Amino acid sequence: MGLDSVELVLAFEETFQISISDQEAEKMRTPRDAIECIAAKLDAKAQSDTVVLRAKEETVWVQLTKALRVLGLVDGEVSRIQKLDDVLADRSSRRRQWSQLKQEMGVKAWPRLRWFGLSTDFPAQLKTLGELSDWTSYHLLQRLTEDECHALSRGDIALLIKHIVLDQLGLPEEKYGENKRFIEDLGLD
Repeated sequence: MGLDSVELVLAFEETFQISISDQEAEKMRTPRDAIECIAAKLDAKAQSDTVVLRAKEETVWVQLTKALRVLGLVDGEVSRIQKLDDVLADRSSRRRQWSQLKQEMGVKAWPRLRWFGLSTDFPAQLKTLGELSDWTSYHLLQRLTEDECHALSRGDIALLIKHIVLDQLGLPEEKYGENKRFIEDLGLD
């Protein structure tokens, strides 16, 4: 197993609060293999709905919209498809507003702005408020309680595996597939 493989398995173990043996890890050739292994370990419900995760994602979205209003960055309706560039349009105060938004959200993990000379840009994978909410949700979900882990459905596990793989391998969402092979198709070392 290469270093990327070990880090990926460690991320699975940490997120789901389980142990994965070397033999089990070697059998995980695709995200689907990882989902099935973890679902079996957690005795997950077979349903494909994402019950636990959707509830957490909705909580983060409400928290984000409230923070945006408190900071005066939006008024009226807020949409998941609103562009971050439109909400934080003033580049001269973007870094300060981004920091204030993190503080208002009360989160530890927060995406870093890219700095190119005089230009402050959002990370490439974050173009909308919805994508920022999803990013924040994923990073908060890495700290599930033991009860939440055991309440996960197969759909919850599949969504978490997807986020972990994309995050660990630095892949765009369109490259992901449950049946893609980690090494040959997703570039895992």
